[in-house]
Amino acid sequence: MIELKNIFARRNRGLLLDAIVFLFQLLLIRLLTTLSLGFVRQAEENLLPKIALSLFLVGLFFLQPLGPILKRWSFHQHFKSFERDSSGLTGFMLSIYKFFYIAAMWIMIYLAYSYLIEVFPDFHSERAEKIVVAVAIVLPVLSGFVIFTYFRRPKAPPRWKFLMTPQAEALGDLCMFLNVICFQMLFSVYVSSPHFWNALHKITRQASGEFFEGVSGRLYIACLAALLAYFPPRIFYLVVDQHRKITWFMMLLANLPLILTIVFYAPSSQFAKPPKSLREPSFTVTAAELHGEYEANHQAAMRKYLGQYVNVTGRVQTRFFPRSLELDDEIGLDGKDGFPGVYCSFDEDQVETAEALEINQMITLQCVGSDRWPHGPAFKHCVLVRAP
Repeated sequence: MIELKNIFARRNRGLLLDAIVFLFQLLLIRLLTTLSLGFVRQAEENLLPKIALSLFLVGLFFLQPLGPILKRWSFHQHFKSFERDSSGLTGFMLSIYKFFYIAAMWIMIYLAYSYLIEVFPDFHSERAEKIVVAVAIVLPVLSGFVIFTYFRRPKAPPRWKFLMTPQAEALGDLCMFLNVICFQMLFSVYVSSPHFWNALHKITRQASGEFFEGVSGRLYIACLAALLAYFPPRIFYLVVDQHRKITWFMMLLANLPLILTIVFYAPSSQFAKPPKSLREPSFTVTAAELHGEYEANHQAAMRKYLGQYVNVTGRVQTRFFPRSLELDDEIGLDGKDGFPGVYCSFDEDQVETAEALEINQMITLQCVGSDRWPHGPAFKHCVLVRAP
């Protein structure tokens, strides 16, 4: 163990980073994630948030090499035997980092370009796409070359003498710390998105209903996700302190709040939140009435409700929650002998609502008429209107 007063020592900078990330996760990440998610939702419709998100991603891209450039000289001055003493584990970690880095930079450039094209549609063309693809290939490689020279001892002092000063080293640490925090924010926003939770629910869904099976699956995914998000930007300190047991303990501690959130989060059974995207319905019917129309003339009934917003009231008869990511969650209303009279499917951002519904519960859903009624009236894009 180390004394608290030594946490700022050079060899403990990685541990300091872990402690900062732990406090950040514990105290600020929920607030910042909520604000970021709201900002991302605004970017779906408004221009200024799109521009801000593009600039953030571009800024994060160019932040990557700053820390290694500023710290390279001081790093090799203080750890003169780094190249000679590097282990096979160090080489393995650097190989993983190269793969992750190139992939992450490609994604950043693609997302930034996607948002900018929505803001400036006149610039969208086949030529522009080719230029972006070329840039997405070349820039990450060039940036990666600059970054990975950090781990090779410089053969001569840098031409810019500032890079040899303690101020450059401190500024490099600041850039590396900021890089890790930004990656944590991006990862937390994705973890809070409906797409992630829908995938998590489906992958770890328990056919047997045993609680431990679901928890073990979530724990595996949470640890893997935390490793992928935290390990690469932490590599600059990990190559030095990887042999210390406290290093791995602190890295686990830094990611513990996020891991526990993923493992033990469960859908809420409360419906206080207003349902999203409610429209003025074209029809308001019961599930029994819909099934009656289907039996009378299913083709005419399907054409009547196709693409229309319909408020459907009925009692939950079946709950179908598939493991496949290609299939939507489905609630069956009314019916008999275990077969529902109406089939209502939910989008991924409504998964928690669907999973919280209980058998025999009377509910009202707003849905859109589907173009396929293979077994009965079928509706899609359902949202909960009322659940007494």
